[in-house]
Amino acid sequence: MTVNSSNAPGVESLRHHTQSWASTQATWRFYHNEDVTFPMLSGPMLGLARSGVKESQSRYVLMAHDWCHINFAKHHSKLDKTKMSHALDVGYELQASLLVDANTGAPIAPAGLNLLTSNGIYQCRSQELQPKQSHLDSLFDSIHWQEQLDLDKPLVHVVDREADSAKDLRRLGSVHWLTRTKKGSTFRHEGQFKTAEIISRTISPYLKGVISLRGKEGYLFVGETTVELHRKSEKLASAAPTCRFVMSLVTDDEGKELARWYLLSNVLDVDATEIATWYCHRWNIESWFKLLKSDGHQLEKWQQTTAESILKRLITASVATTLIFKLYSDSSDEANEFKGFLVKLSGRLTKRTKPVTQPSLLAGLWVFLQMCEVLNTYTMDEINAMRQIASSFFAQSV
Repeated sequence: MTVNSSNAPGVESLRHHTQSWASTQATWRFYHNEDVTFPMLSGPMLGLARSGVKESQSRYVLMAHDWCHINFAKHHSKLDKTKMSHALDVGYELQASLLVDANTGAPIAPAGLNLLTSNGIYQCRSQELQPKQSHLDSLFDSIHWQEQLDLDKPLVHVVDREADSAKDLRRLGSVHWLTRTKKGSTFRHEGQFKTAEIISRTISPYLKGVISLRGKEGYLFVGETTVELHRKSEKLASAAPTCRFVMSLVTDDEGKELARWYLLSNVLDVDATEIATWYCHRWNIESWFKLLKSDGHQLEKWQQTTAESILKRLITASVATTLIFKLYSDSSDEANEFKGFLVKLSGRLTKRTKPVTQPSLLAGLWVFLQMCEVLNTYTMDEINAMRQIASSFFAQSV
């Protein structure tokens, strides 16, 4: 169910004059039903994830991980909120995992949702409230669970600088990972401890081609070397494992630097360019958060009063976004025709270079569902009669 405007808070039901209140009540009962558990709701989401991974043509599949603050500072009925970054940043913290096609960068499906509250952590894989953990402890628990999902292809877990910890990366063992490190982080390189920035100066990057970065095109330069996962401040009893250090640079037509990343990965059998491209694909989880929060489901306006109900609804919304991902990625004539139809129904303005967007598909789908509800409720003769009545009040073109 979509979200009403701020003047009419709460969920918005389909336009049926005899069932609107009943459907809203049914939704409330559904999210408060003790028999509706997180693992049960996650079943369809994980089913879509498995089928999406199986259909992917890529050798690996990326699992992008990130955190998102859900601000409910003005929602005084939610008593299990937690303080996040500052006094006004109050609500819940979402740790999510999104499967991404390694070849195309297209999002496939969410495969993990954790919600931090003042009382503990709710997880999509368990009904029991879990004790609070650090970001990386909670993340690594999710990674080890995801490795047991028996997906059709091997996973590469992609994390931003949150995972820039040599000690914690060593804990992952043989699990495939990719992360970004800070320029001041130290590693052992050629027998000496050096910062990532100094190591990058020993690399001669090569132009690899054009890449899309946050909706803009740039030129990608890539170079690599090998480092040991050993910080200068650490004392190791045994030799530290080695990993790849990939320096990725993106510039515009005039040579201006758009982005520079220092990447670490233990995936050895792909080109360094692919490693850099994979990290660019991580941006899709940010777009997914935007679809949940401001461009689609308006997550921060949800009226459920507990984190448990919020997570149940969030899992349901994640299934809806997954279906939108599938439609958006389909390039068949039938799918393109339907996408154009939904964009027209949405009333959204889109760029000529990108006529179809995921938020416009989601908005158009909701209008289409309401149209179907109207057609199920009224005959065509009744609808035409309504048009005649409307024309007498508004305009002849109605």
